[in-house]
Amino acid sequence: MKAGILSIGTELLMGKTVNTNATYLSKEMAELGIGVYYHYTIGDNPGRIKKALNDLLNTCDIIVTTGGLGPTLDDITKEIIADTLNLKMILDERSLSIIKERFVMFNRAMPESNVRQAYFPEGSIILDNEKGTAPACIIEIKERNKCIVVLPGPPREMSYLYETYVKAYLKMKNVTKMHSVYLSVYDYGESAVEEKLLDLIAEQTNPTVATYAGDGKVLLRVTASGEDEQNNIDAVNHFVRTIKERIGNYIVSEKGDDIDKAVFDLLIEKGLKIALVESCTGGKLTSALIKHSGASEVVDCGLITYSNDAKVREVNVSRDTLQMFGAVSHQTCYEMVKGLVAKTGADIGISVTGIAGPCGGTTEKPVGLVYIGISIGGEIYTFENKFSGDRDLIQNRTVYKALKILYDYLSKM
Repeated sequence: MKAGILSIGTELLMGKTVNTNATYLSKEMAELGIGVYYHYTIGDNPGRIKKALNDLLNTCDIIVTTGGLGPTLDDITKEIIADTLNLKMILDERSLSIIKERFVMFNRAMPESNVRQAYFPEGSIILDNEKGTAPACIIEIKERNKCIVVLPGPPREMSYLYETYVKAYLKMKNVTKMHSVYLSVYDYGESAVEEKLLDLIAEQTNPTVATYAGDGKVLLRVTASGEDEQNNIDAVNHFVRTIKERIGNYIVSEKGDDIDKAVFDLLIEKGLKIALVESCTGGKLTSALIKHSGASEVVDCGLITYSNDAKVREVNVSRDTLQMFGAVSHQTCYEMVKGLVAKTGADIGISVTGIAGPCGGTTEKPVGLVYIGISIGGEIYTFENKFSGDRDLIQNRTVYKALKILYDYLSKM
């Protein structure tokens, strides 16, 4: 089934409000096997709302509107829908009674304008809104086998109504099931991923595979659709196995998790403590792990040793090493992680030192040169990396690379 989302509200177009409703609804409907083909965002203008509504009615089986259900004169969603479908607006006494009760609970007098919220297009399936004063509704257009789901704009109310009423209704309407797996790929660019999977992408029918790139990750979504749920699951699993045969070393999650979550889960699973000492990333690597609930179980400490003196004082880096090889070197990175583990007794240690820029680089040691060290299983390894980009991007790429190195070692333990 094809669906379209019509978000109504001038505040969305002015950038005053982020349209999280469309994201939420798209994700939820995709889980039900309903493909969202269109997102329309329209201001509080009757003509434009009606035009968008007619466009969606011509192309979609399901239309979900959000916004425009308040008591003010610019809240006109239901009226425009009724006009478009040649339906009368009917007062629902039960809804009016519920709205009045809400105002009694608020210990406030109900303005006359709130009566408008109890009017619905004739024949509507009315959905009680326990999170606000605006009831929602579903309008079935039986002669065209279509429906319009009319939801309020506030995300808390919208998601409550979707979960309470709309989800079950859409499940009943849609016989097609959908199953998806989300593969998180790190340390391998989108073009490289596509090259490895080009034949699968070119020949895809069902299942399908789509790639999304951003924040150091390439996300692969593998989806199968059909009436038999088990067939969908089996088809996706077979497709995923083929992908893993080709790029399995770069896949860190089959749930779409970011790499910090994948690493964190492995640390929890294996009951290991980690300590971190950072120079050029300034705490970003530690922050990536401690943002997860329960971090105290696996993170011993995070040190920022930005100056040479701090490297000597905190993790016992030799001044001779710093003078001979410099702060950005295999040797210093090695001594940083060695001293860190000796100081903390942690099971795993990670060290980072590099030049994030934009200044500080030389011909011999350019901006983007970063060393990452890991102490694990009684052994110490260091890795030289050369990253491009501005200061923030180099720091972020360093974090992703360090986490990928850590993930690879943890996976083999």
